[in-house]
Amino acid sequence: MNLSGKERGAVAVEMAIVLPLLLLILLGIIEFGRVYNVQVSLTQAAREGARYAAIHHADAGLDVQATALAAAPALSGLGVSVTDNASSCSSGSDVQVTTSVSLPSLTGFLDAGFFGAPGIFPLSMTGVGVMRCGG
Repeated sequence: MNLSGKERGAVAVEMAIVLPLLLLILLGIIEFGRVYNVQVSLTQAAREGARYAAIHHADAGLDVQATALAAAPALSGLGVSVTDNASSCSSGSDVQVTTSVSLPSLTGFLDAGFFGAPGIFPLSMTGVGVMRCGG
């Protein structure tokens, strides 16, 4: 196919208009996928920590934080904090484990101040797991 000079220019203009939109969509997909993955991992970690605390609530060396973080390796390096009430757990009561993180943007595109607008990152995210102690 042989394009004339005018047609080549029109293709270049169309590409200049469409390419930024396609890149914006791609970056949005990447960010959404990462946020979704972190949310699922936070919830999984909290559930695993609560399960561990519910089963082992009478053990002396109860380490809910290490168990919760080991259950979600995708969270390593994100500075996840884990809080629990496992020390007050007795048979028949509930134990609650909460994982939380302030998630920065992966691409930097949606950070606060980018383009002078308030961004959505960093996102404060939490995961909660609750289980009955002693089964």
